[in-house]
Amino acid sequence: MPKQAFALERDGPKRLEVSWKGSWKNVAIQLDGETIGTVPGQKDLSAGQEFQLPDGSILTVQLVKKLTAVELQLLRDGQPLPGSATDPETMLKGAYVILFFIAGLNIVLGLIATLFQAEILQSMGMGFNSIIFGVVFLVLGRFVRRRSLTALVIGIVVFALDGILGFILTALEGYSPNVVVVIARAFLLLPMIQGIGAIREIKKH
Repeated sequence: MPKQAFALERDGPKRLEVSWKGSWKNVAIQLDGETIGTVPGQKDLSAGQEFQLPDGSILTVQLVKKLTAVELQLLRDGQPLPGSATDPETMLKGAYVILFFIAGLNIVLGLIATLFQAEILQSMGMGFNSIIFGVVFLVLGRFVRRRSLTALVIGIVVFALDGILGFILTALEGYSPNVVVVIARAFLLLPMIQGIGAIREIKKH
């Protein structure tokens, strides 16, 4: 049975536990080990349910479907619980993790292509330039982790332009662009774009 635990306040103990069966069936919400509410199925969860906590605050639980994933939204008096899917800090982490992933992938593949003269990787454009590209994203990721909106925007623009340029060059060479690569880039871009709003929300508070 999948389960997740959350704190009611930032840096507080994880007192709230949400557990469910299968495809979001029989969802149980517990606070300090005591059940405060249940949701029978995914339809009810998607509609959103409210439960009153012992301190009088209202917990809203809702399953929200987005383009790339399904998220469990947990709000206490309208504010995301720390560590939940819509918590700005969680969204910010998603953005800089993607930047670090792009950095690591390019550095590793670039090193393999350069040191071992891997023809397959070299034919894909991997090499010393990939290592430089990866180092740039590693630096950007560190700045985004420190809540730099400028660094995040630069990362988004550079990654998008790199994809567009690759798309154009592939077309000019007479090849059909790889649809899987295009979709993968879109999936990587979305968390970074969401990070813009997350940084703004964090700085606002």
